[in-house]
Amino acid sequence: MLMTKQIRGFTLIELILVLVITSIISTYAVIKFPSGSTSISAQANQLMADIRHTQSLAIHRGQRYRINFNNDRYWISSADGATLYTHPASGSTTIFLDTGISLASTNNFLVFDGQGKPYTNTLTPGTALAADAVITLTAASESRTIRVTPETGRVI
Repeated sequence: MLMTKQIRGFTLIELILVLVITSIISTYAVIKFPSGSTSISAQANQLMADIRHTQSLAIHRGQRYRINFNNDRYWISSADGATLYTHPASGSTTIFLDTGISLASTNNFLVFDGQGKPYTNTLTPGTALAADAVITLTAASESRTIRVTPETGRVI
């Protein structure tokens, strides 16, 4: 008796079943994948880090630095605004927000002194921040709010 080895493959039903299961998992993943919120959250985290960086510059260098806000960008400069600071990550003096994200702020800029205290103007000693400075990033129906507290300059 001669034995022959049968080579078996997948049946059509098994292949269809795998395709159906893969389609269901893919559809679920696409529906659950975050859309624009990732970009606005990342942009808010970047701005918070840059506000802290501005404060850190002022403390470590013992002089006033300010972060300036515009509707689609921000930048770090000397207290008088004359000298722009090159951002260490981007190598640029101006950070542009992602397309579709806009910025609104209670102040056009925040100045930090050598102790990290926030001010609302460039005068020395200046007007200390009296209430939270509020910076809002908006994209379509989403928004993120950043607050800088008086006295300590805590960014939340």
